Amino acid sequence: MSKQLNSAMVYEAADNKLRRSLWGHIQYALRYWPFFLYWVRRGIVTRYSQTSVGLLWAILQPVLSSLVYIVVFSFVVRVNTDPVPYPLFVLTSLVLWAYFQRIVTSSASSISMSMDIVTKVRFPREFLPLAVVVESWIDLAFGLGIVVILFLIYGYPVTETVLLVPIIFLVETILALGLGFYLAALANTIKDLFQVIGIVMQLVLYLSPVMYPLNTVPDNIRALYVINPMATIFAAYQETILFGRFTVGPALLGVGILSVIVLITGYLFFKRMEWRFADTL
Repeated sequence: MSKQLNSAMVYEAADNKLRRSLWGHIQYALRYWPFFLYWVRRGIVTRYSQTSVGLLWAILQPVLSSLVYIVVFSFVVRVNTDPVPYPLFVLTSLVLWAYFQRIVTSSASSISMSMDIVTKVRFPREFLPLAVVVESWIDLAFGLGIVVILFLIYGYPVTETVLLVPIIFLVETILALGLGFYLAALANTIKDLFQVIGIVMQLVLYLSPVMYPLNTVPDNIRALYVINPMATIFAAYQETILFGRFTVGPALLGVGILSVIVLITGYLFFKRMEWRFADTL
């Protein structure tokens, strides 16, 4: 295994041609899959060994965030999510939102946070944002485990529409990774971008039906509201998981096409900017 890793961690100079086609980039990256597996395992171990509660933090984070919104939107603003209990509604949405947010924000910093290896080792740099996606599955799995427990506590039924969730999840992941590629490439030349990302993600959270259902958005602005692709994604999640219906199919198809475009163009932009990473860090 060590020999595989050593060979995977070295770029042959003759092969270091950044002007490949999309398929050429993918083929080249596949040759280094042992390094990718090593990097994912390293990231998971490092992430959870840095906190005293370890993997428990993956459970505590969405639960603690949900408690704040439960208090605000159940007793102050009083958002109506009938027939779904609001704690179940908001925890389900926040777990899925945290997955999207972590991919986007952590991908943006994935290059700068790996300065030593980026400046010293030649390898397919797209592995860094890709590793963030795989690592995020751990947090998501623990968060969804809490959601399942809450379903059981409330005795809330699950309908056959939940079978559509993997499609929505794929669209969300593709969009998040595509944005992550763009931001990872830009963050190394625009140093203030991290602060902007935090503000924008907070705005997108409030402008998406995460803490409230889509039907609470006034009809006269709903057409403008759903321009935000996350609005369609979370409306689809809530309909299929919680409300047992699926009325946003055409809109989700449009978001899916957009997400694929964002992923392809983001990846190619990332590869085009790749040669600058070591110089700008």
